[in-house]
Amino acid sequence: MKSWINTARLLIGLGWEIGPGLFLLYTVVTMSSFVSPLLFALAVRPLVDGVVSGEHREIVAGGIGVAIALTLVLVAPIGYRWATIRMRERAGFVSERRVLRLAAGAPRIEHFERPDFLDRLQSLRREAPELGDSVTLPFIAPLVVAQLVISTVLLANLEPVLALLPVVGLPALWLSRRAEQLRRRSELDAAPRRRLAQQLFMVSVAPSSAQEIHVASLGDELLREHRRATDDANRIAHAALFRSVLIGAAGWALFPIAYVGALLVVLREAAAGRVTAGDVALAIALAGAVVSAANRILDLAGSVLRIRTAAEHYFWLADQAQYRPGRTPMPDRLTHGIELRDVTFGYGRDDRLALPGTDLFLPAGQTIAIVGENGAGKSTLVKILTGMYRPRSGAVLVDGVDLGALDLTQYRQKVSAGFQDFVRYQLTVGEAVGVGGLEEPPDRVPVALGKAGADFVDELPRGAGTQLGTSWADGVELSGGQWQKLAIARALVRPAPLLMILDEPSASLDPQTEAALFDRLAAEARAGRADGRITLLISHRFSTVRSADLIVVLENGRVTERGTHAELMAAGATYAELYSLQAAGYR
Repeated sequence: MKSWINTARLLIGLGWEIGPGLFLLYTVVTMSSFVSPLLFALAVRPLVDGVVSGEHREIVAGGIGVAIALTLVLVAPIGYRWATIRMRERAGFVSERRVLRLAAGAPRIEHFERPDFLDRLQSLRREAPELGDSVTLPFIAPLVVAQLVISTVLLANLEPVLALLPVVGLPALWLSRRAEQLRRRSELDAAPRRRLAQQLFMVSVAPSSAQEIHVASLGDELLREHRRATDDANRIAHAALFRSVLIGAAGWALFPIAYVGALLVVLREAAAGRVTAGDVALAIALAGAVVSAANRILDLAGSVLRIRTAAEHYFWLADQAQYRPGRTPMPDRLTHGIELRDVTFGYGRDDRLALPGTDLFLPAGQTIAIVGENGAGKSTLVKILTGMYRPRSGAVLVDGVDLGALDLTQYRQKVSAGFQDFVRYQLTVGEAVGVGGLEEPPDRVPVALGKAGADFVDELPRGAGTQLGTSWADGVELSGGQWQKLAIARALVRPAPLLMILDEPSASLDPQTEAALFDRLAAEARAGRADGRITLLISHRFSTVRSADLIVVLENGRVTERGTHAELMAAGATYAELYSLQAAGYR
């Protein structure tokens, strides 16, 4: 019962978010189409009896009722079509916004890497428009049930056996539910293939991948794979649809049989002289109303089951994104540092752990460099430190307080990061940098651009107001290095972070630009020592990390060496070997 109530609240909330006025209009015109059959049935009896007996009052009363019913029948579809078009226009955006809120509003990101989350998300995106179309269900369903009950009671007064007429809907309802279960299972089964088709489409049309696709002549292969994925998805969906249609048709076939049986019963009573002509008209109209209501209930049952399925996806995704913030306040400065204590973490269900029990201490006020080969666990470490992932076991301590006890939103207000896989925001330059600190004043943007060495901005057509991205008419495309400088500037917008993370910040830069950048970043790190700021630098280029206060070597998720550049070179272990190999390559 609770899940049904939650589904009804979700639908009403969607309708209200679409727009109260439009929602109410849509509800009224939809309800009027359900009221008119019963109103017509009640009005036709006095009309027919009045015509037979010549009683003018009955003729007038019945005529007015029939006229109102017919007016609703004629006018309601016009209002319904008008309201439906506008509801669907807005419902699509509102439903999509709800899905985005679930997907992007969560404080952590581990659910994005779970196939079951992605499958549910794919299914919900497909079914979201139907949520918008069904916002009136909480009102319509009780109305139709009431119509069925009233019509049945009136029929029973004329002929008790006709009270059994609605029973024909029970097997049809069961069959409808069975058909919906088949459809629901097929949606989840087809979701991975649909996701694959969507990924292939996005890769095929993305400017960033166009060059590689053309050089490798992958166009035809991508097209074949896309066709194969969509064919597989369609095969799964169509097979289930065919079976569900057959099951549903068996249920629908019962209704005309029941209606014909009711007509025979009423005509027999009329032939025996036990009912009036008006009673016959009322019984025929009521039988039609009962069958219509039973049909509508069956139809609504299918809609309710589909909506329930979509709502279950919605609530399931909401559960995955649920977060209870810690109550311990975030300190204004660090005095001790950040410590990883026996932290384990792995992706998916793979037994291999990216962090198999990692211990690491990042002292306050220092610049720490993390080095290691690909797959050593450096990027995973960054995600753990920023709270994007929760460790399977162990703890991340911020000045001795478990990160799980802190409010992640407050914590991240004290964190800045420039990631290896940075986002290329197709906004203006100022906006693309400013999103790194939305709470900061606008004058922080030019300061951050200067610290990142993004001098090229002054040469753009509109400076910091230049639109980025060639998908816009006046958009400008940047080089890889220029995009990376904007990403670094974005990380520098916040003036006093307690943790500054720079993950491969110079991967797209030439050696001269890289050297100048690290001089500026080193100065920025020294400026933050008084607040206990930790600057964490992750890089494959050993020449850029040698000036760090502490260098940590990570191998298979474990810390194998730590010390200054001089200490590690003197030790002659992995760091010294890798540094010497890389230095030899520049000679």
